[in-house]
Amino acid sequence: MIAKADGGGGLDIGGIRYMMIRPDALMGLFRLLEPAERVAAFEAIAASILEHGGKSAASYAGHGRYAADALIARIEATAPQIGWGNWQISPRDNGLDLTVVNSPFVAGYGPSDDPVCAPIRGMLAAVTRQIFGDDAVVAEIECAATSRSDVCRFTARISSADTNQT
Repeated sequence: MIAKADGGGGLDIGGIRYMMIRPDALMGLFRLLEPAERVAAFEAIAASILEHGGKSAASYAGHGRYAADALIARIEATAPQIGWGNWQISPRDNGLDLTVVNSPFVAGYGPSDDPVCAPIRGMLAAVTRQIFGDDAVVAEIECAATSRSDVCRFTARISSADTNQT
């Protein structure tokens, strides 16, 4: 991955514009909201990352399970380079498991009673869709903000797996 200034005030990584922002500045927005508004805002950012992060995932590798290994390797290499922590993605038949060490969202938010890594949930949903060709149900099953550790764990299950479990 090569990051370069575009000469016009932008930062280009692989043909996609990025920007740098302090995690505490971004996550401070969520801290300033009332609890009900915070939940809605976390869901909104997860949905936005699903939509727009999906474009990044699509640019990294081909579609489908045949390209899964290349896509996973690229994301695991790229995540720490763009400040999203250290990712380890483990494929399953019906989805993905993700472990993130040093989440910037935890670093920016601090201790919390609830998980705070909604952007990672959105990106994992995008990656799961890219690999499996189906929407995913993503849960943050452990958040370093709530457990005071440095590890966050997520699970993504393709939506069609829900309909097959009757």
